[in-house]
Amino acid sequence: MHTFRVSLDPSVELLLVPGEESGQQRLSCSGWGFDPQIKWSSESQQKSPLTYDISMGAGGRVAVTSQLLVPQKEWKTGKSFTCEVSDRSLNKQYRKEISVCTVEQSVVSAESTKKNKQACPGEAIQI
Repeated sequence: MHTFRVSLDPSVELLLVPGEESGQQRLSCSGWGFDPQIKWSSESQQKSPLTYDISMGAGGRVAVTSQLLVPQKEWKTGKSFTCEVSDRSLNKQYRKEISVCTVEQSVVSAESTKKNKQACPGEAIQI
């Protein structure tokens, strides 16, 4: 008899969903694992998700997707939002953070002369 150990470490992906919905910014978090759970937070405050979907993926992995709506006024302050994927059965947690500041830094703009007017922590505001 052979015993096989299956490794299903949880993983997480956090994305900014393009477009504005009535003054709100949509964030999407996806997690995979054996029994993944998603929690949203910002500055240690738990946030309630807009959606929470669970499905069975390939190879027995479970996929969880959750979306969070953030008011544009709050999003533009530079506040970070955290998606945490945990798997109680494996006792593991993974986190990713996103903010208007990290999104702007990762986007390469054709207009390099355009100045950043967002209030990002640790950065001077250019006007």
